[in-house]
Amino acid sequence: MDTTPTRECCALTDCPWCGRADLVCRFCAGTGRWSPERPVTDSDGMIVWERITEECRMCVGTGKEHRHTPLG
Repeated sequence: MDTTPTRECCALTDCPWCGRADLVCRFCAGTGRWSPERPVTDSDGMIVWERITEECRMCVGTGKEHRHTPLG
């Protein structure tokens, strides 16, 4: 699995979180990718959970922590 963040910064201009290098994203451990589960229906009609890998939605693939609280 690739462990390189997929982008350098998020879409916000002058984002205070993207400028920091001391906090990695707690959801993807700084990789920029995570593996959540999604529901799918199997051949018998049962709903089962399938693990997928995608760009981390919490840090937008930067690998840097983005909390929705003021920096302190």
